[in-house]
Amino acid sequence: MKTSLTTLISATLLLLTGCSQQTSAPKNNMVAQQDEINSPHTFMLRGTVIIGHESQSIQPCDSDQQYWVNLSPRQWKAGTDIQSRPYQAMYGEFIGHFEAPPKGGFSSDYPARFVVSHINRLVAGEGPSCAQPPQPTKAFGNEPFWNMQVKSGELVFSQMGNQTKKQPITKQEFTPTRREYHSENFSLIMTKGLCNDSMVESIYGWNSEVTVNDTTYKGCGTLAPKDTTLNWVGTYQGTSTLTTPGLNINLVLNPDHSAITTYDNQTGEDPLVETGVWQATRDDHVHVLMSRHQRQYLIAERTFTKKGKQIHTDKETVNGVTFPIKSGLTLFSTSQ
Repeated sequence: MKTSLTTLISATLLLLTGCSQQTSAPKNNMVAQQDEINSPHTFMLRGTVIIGHESQSIQPCDSDQQYWVNLSPRQWKAGTDIQSRPYQAMYGEFIGHFEAPPKGGFSSDYPARFVVSHINRLVAGEGPSCAQPPQPTKAFGNEPFWNMQVKSGELVFSQMGNQTKKQPITKQEFTPTRREYHSENFSLIMTKGLCNDSMVESIYGWNSEVTVNDTTYKGCGTLAPKDTTLNWVGTYQGTSTLTTPGLNINLVLNPDHSAITTYDNQTGEDPLVETGVWQATRDDHVHVLMSRHQRQYLIAERTFTKKGKQIHTDKETVNGVTFPIKSGLTLFSTSQ
C-alpha cells in the first residue's frame, strides 16, 4: 500500500518524497555497508558543562545552543565529585556522538543527546574556559611542575626552573586507548583512563608517562580539543522541481553542530523550518538529524553523500520509518 509522508510531517515533505513504499532492506552485506555509513564518527565538543540530577548539558563555546549530555554512571560521579556546589558551571571537553532526543523526560527539551564516550577534560575550579584558546595535546604533573606538549611535529618539555627542551617527533602510534610519541631522547605515552589532578578540581581523560633522557614522570594528559569534522560547516541550497514554482530548500550546518532546514514554496507564505543537529559519519557522508518540525517534536533523518560542491541523498527516515525521496535530493554548497 502506498503511503504519503504528509500524514507524518507536512505537505512540504510530500513534495520531495511523493507517494512511496516504506523501504525495508534485506539482511545482507548491503545492510552492513549502510550501517557503517550511518554509524557516526565521534568528535570533540568543548564548552560549558552542567551536571546534576535533573540537568546534564553542554553549551558549545561561542554558541547559545545547548545539548543534553549522556554520561555513564562513572563519568557522572566523577563530574559531580569535583563540584564545590550543585549544578556548578564547568569547562568541559567531551568526545562523543549525537542521538535523537526522547519524546518525554528531562532530555526531551533539547535538540539532541550528546552521548559521551570519553571525557577529555572537565574543570570545575579556576582554569581553562571557552575564553582561552584550545590547548595542544599535552601531559603534565606536579612536584615538581612539568609538562610535555605535542606542537608542530615536536615534543616540547618544560619544567619549573629549567630551560624548555624540544625534539622532533620520529615515531608515533595511535590506538583508541593508547597514544605514543617518540623522539631521539623523549617519549610520551598516554593511556585512556580518568585521571585526577590533586592541585585543582579537574579530571582528565588520559594517564601519561613521560621519559626525558633517563628520567620518567607520571601524570595526566589531554588531547588537543580539535573538531576535525568542521569541513562540513556551511550553507547548502537546492530547488525541487516537483512543483511550480519550485520548492527552495536551504540547509545550514553550523560550527556548534546545530542544523536548520528551511522550505520555501515561493508563494508568499512563511517558510517551514526544521531544526536539529548534524554529525559526520564517514569522510564523504554527513548525518542530519532534525528533531523539531515547526517547533513540534519529530525525528527526521537524512544521510548525505558529498561529491565536490554538492551533497545528495535519496531517502529519509521519519520517526523510524524510511522513505525514498522521489528523484533524490541534491543541495549545492554556497561557499566559495
